Amino acid sequence: MQYLKETIFWNNSLLQYLIAVGVLIISIISMRLALLFLLKILLKLNTRFQSPFVIDLTKSIKKRTKPIIFIASLAIARIGLTLPKEESSYFGKIVVVFIIVFVTLFICDIITNFTNNYLSKKKDVVISDGIITILKALVWIIGFLTILSNLGVNVNTFITGLGVGGVAVAFAAQSIIADLFNYFVIVFDKPFLKGDLIQVDMDKGVVEYIGIKSTRIRRNTGEQLLISNTNLLASRIQNYRILEKRRQYMLLGVEYSTPLEKLKVIPNIIQTIIESTSNTEFYSARFIEFADSSLNFEVIYHITIPDYAEFVKIVEDINYKIIDEFNKLGVGFAFPSRTLYISKDS
Repeated sequence: MQYLKETIFWNNSLLQYLIAVGVLIISIISMRLALLFLLKILLKLNTRFQSPFVIDLTKSIKKRTKPIIFIASLAIARIGLTLPKEESSYFGKIVVVFIIVFVTLFICDIITNFTNNYLSKKKDVVISDGIITILKALVWIIGFLTILSNLGVNVNTFITGLGVGGVAVAFAAQSIIADLFNYFVIVFDKPFLKGDLIQVDMDKGVVEYIGIKSTRIRRNTGEQLLISNTNLLASRIQNYRILEKRRQYMLLGVEYSTPLEKLKVIPNIIQTIIESTSNTEFYSARFIEFADSSLNFEVIYHITIPDYAEFVKIVEDINYKIIDEFNKLGVGFAFPSRTLYISKDS
């Protein structure tokens, strides 16, 4: 024991180092036991409430607290050692920086878990990846400023310096700021949502992504359309998601040679076809005009499903049924034609 007390390395005896190692081990074990106790409580809560948020929170605690436990235990063990004032100050600052970083990561995990498991289930709340990114950025900014303050930097002076440079940056990034502002308009005003079928001027497609700078739309022809949020909101937008029903207009032309009795039953045939098809509302079917090459019937009906793909499918099904019934009736569809009469003078 006397040997341990008298043997000195870097201003500390071997006994002090052994005590520090013992404190380190005891601290780690104690904190790990406290962590296990906390996780056990969370497990009981999850068993009772069956909450995905609690499950993700438990995973995040397991992931983020292990480094913090080691760093905090190391800081406690260091208390019993004699270190030069400057080295001791550096060590304390490094410990605090590591703890702030891992706490910031943990808060970001909570933001992600909360939005994914709670807000995303509410129909009246729109969650975008851009909002989550902005929230995380704000958390990191606060963490960064806390680190600077811990390192002895005058945060007020630092922010003032950024403000002077920020004026110049703001002038150079007016379009980015405008797009960011319009991004919040899209998120909170909800003119459209991800997955909606919209038409912007002459372009129609499905909204795939709503970003901070731009919105991506998958056109019906397959290519992706990228529009800045400012230009998008400055355009005329038609949103087909909020339709209660879609109106379908159709002009059917039959041959002039069609007998009168068959012409009279055509509206009833079309009405029967439409009314027998699910999610449709018949409006009218009328013989309206003598065209150049056909006798025209105007058909109007509504489809009560707003989804565009289902709309096209129902229209296609009705068209097939009309063709089938016309074939059974012996009615031909007209096509542009011209009859030439030639007379021979005697």
